[in-house]
Amino acid sequence: MQPIHSSATAAITAKVALFDADLPRFAVRSILAGVYLTLGTAFAVVAGNAVEVLAPGLGGVVFALLFGLGLFSIVVLDSELVTGNMMSMSYGVVARLVSVPKALWLLVVCTVFNLVGALLVGLALGQAAKFSGLTPDHLLGVLTAGKLVKGPALVEAILANFVVNMGILAALRTPDITAKFFSIVPLIAIFVGLGLEHVVANFSLFSLALFSVPSVLSAPAVALNWSVVWLGNLIGGGLLIGGVYAWLAGGEADAEAPVRSPATPGRPG
Repeated sequence: MQPIHSSATAAITAKVALFDADLPRFAVRSILAGVYLTLGTAFAVVAGNAVEVLAPGLGGVVFALLFGLGLFSIVVLDSELVTGNMMSMSYGVVARLVSVPKALWLLVVCTVFNLVGALLVGLALGQAAKFSGLTPDHLLGVLTAGKLVKGPALVEAILANFVVNMGILAALRTPDITAKFFSIVPLIAIFVGLGLEHVVANFSLFSLALFSVPSVLSAPAVALNWSVVWLGNLIGGGLLIGGVYAWLAGGEADAEAPVRSPATPGRPG
C-alpha cells in the first residue's frame, strides 16, 4: 500500500499541472468522466428495471450494486470527476499545494464538462431502443422523480461524497486494478443503496431522463438539486475527507520529523 500523503500529493500535483498547462485536455478528461459515469448509470438502470419487473422491490438494489462500475471506469481510465477532485483540491488547499481560487476554478470547470459528458450520453442513448418510449413507471423515471420530490438534500449529499471518496482514497493507495475494483464498487453501492445524493450521478440520471422520459423532470427542481448537492458533496468529500486527511498527514509529518539534540553549552546549536 502506498502512503496516503505521497499518493495524494502526486495526484494533486499532476491534476494542477495539467489544468494549468493544457486546459483542453483537462476538459476532455472531465467530459470522459461524465460519459463513463452515465454509461454505467444507464447499464445499472436497465438491469435494475429488468429485475424490478420480475421481482418488485429488488430493482433498486441491483441498480445500487452495478452503479459503481461507472466510477471504477473513471478511476482506472484516468479521467476527471468533480466529486473526486473536491477531495483532491481540499487536500491540496490544506497541504498548501494549491491556492483556494485555483482549486475552486478547477472544480467549476470540471463540473461543467462532467455535465457535458452526461448530456452527450443521454442524447445518444435517447435514440437507442432500450431508452426510447419510456414511461414514468420505468426505474429511470421512478429514481429521477424520487430525487426531485424530496427537495434539497444537503445532509444526504454530504454523506454521499464522504462515502464515494472513501472508495477513491482507498483506490489511490494501490496500483493493482483488482484491489481498486473492490475498493470502489462495494463502497459505492452504500451511497446508492441508501438513496444519497451525488451531483454527477444526478447529472447522469437526469440527462438520461431528459432524452427518454422528460415528463418526470422540472427545471427549477433540477437546478435546486444540482446546486444543493454540489455544495453538500464539497463538504462531505472535500472538507470531511480531503481536508481531514491533509490535516492528519500534517500531524504524521510532524511526528516523523527528526528531533535535534539540545545544543551543548558553549557550542553553536
